[in-house]
Amino acid sequence: MKRDRENRRKQGLACGLVIVLLGGMLSGCSLADSFSGMIRPVEEVVSTVRQNMELRQQMNALELPKDVDSISAGRYAYESLPDEEKIIYDQMLDAVMNHEEEVTLSTSDGRRLEDIFNCVTADHGGLFWVESFRYTQYQRNGQTEVMSFAPNYSMTKKERSKIQKKIDRQVGQYTKGITDASDYEKVKTVYRRLIQKVDYNLQADHNQNIISVFIGKETVCQGYASAMQYLMDQLGIPCVIVTGMAKGGPHAWNLVQLDGKWYYVDVTWGNSKYHDDEENDVKYVEYDYLNITTEEMLQDHSPQMTFELPDCTALENNYYVKENKYFTSMDEAATAELGRLFGRAYHKGKSNISVKFSSRELCAQAKEYFLTQYHISDYCEGLETVYYKTDMQMNIFVVIFPS
Repeated sequence: MKRDRENRRKQGLACGLVIVLLGGMLSGCSLADSFSGMIRPVEEVVSTVRQNMELRQQMNALELPKDVDSISAGRYAYESLPDEEKIIYDQMLDAVMNHEEEVTLSTSDGRRLEDIFNCVTADHGGLFWVESFRYTQYQRNGQTEVMSFAPNYSMTKKERSKIQKKIDRQVGQYTKGITDASDYEKVKTVYRRLIQKVDYNLQADHNQNIISVFIGKETVCQGYASAMQYLMDQLGIPCVIVTGMAKGGPHAWNLVQLDGKWYYVDVTWGNSKYHDDEENDVKYVEYDYLNITTEEMLQDHSPQMTFELPDCTALENNYYVKENKYFTSMDEAATAELGRLFGRAYHKGKSNISVKFSSRELCAQAKEYFLTQYHISDYCEGLETVYYKTDMQMNIFVVIFPS
């Protein structure tokens, strides 16, 4: 990104004020401008003498950079930074948490501020009251001596406090009954509850933050991802927000750590109404993107982060593996077990059941045997009509029972 630079040489102090707009503006999972932010130079000040006098006063009013105790140790994006940038991260977060108007940073280099702030918002999905930031460079003879950071807030501190109380009252609905569960059960339950309780709506108010989830009950991908990170934080599970592109448009999802291993999670893509809103009368939870590998995620997602992401290779906590719905063959025993899974789901009144295979060929065989040849009726007595979906990219087969 480019900034306009002043051509005239000035003596004494000069000020470079740059407004950086960022913070996940995935409006309807699409962006009017670059997701990573856009930089707009402010109007050039004409009077050098007046400017110097005002800037000297402003510099004198600025406090020295604060020594801030970190509250982010162990968080993924924070730990990706070198030590000197962790200090800047801590100062930025401290300013936001305390609703400071402007603070001095322990750096004179503005080139990495946007990336550092993006790390803050990736680690902390609950910062619903801040939309972006601006920074001011105070220079003498072309050299920056002091740099300040000023968050751009969307509300007052009092308004923020009122909304936080409303959010706190709703959080219990998502964590109820699972505080002592396994980490896998916590992730699965929160994933399911977010989809069940919150609709996908491009026109949702506050859809770039958790207000839309916990208060509005309607959101887009950024809201889902922010809420997932926020709730995982409440439950003590490492989680970070990932942004990038998916099927041609900007998108947001998550990484979670279970038993020391990282997995990708995409709540938005687990909402059946997100994929084909006009075709589905009933919203249901799809588990295709619950705890998957990097290889699977990169088939249709392209992360665009400023920090390195882990290579997710573990399968142990993948939904289908964990729930015994993952098949590596279609021999007689596997076919019978698959049929029993369909039968149990049907007789329990489930709306659908999905299973996963280790290869595309096995997925095709299951479809041929159970649907084309209609052997599903051998296990689902009285079933006359059935709907299905197949995802040959993920090797997933979904049976949908009529209501």
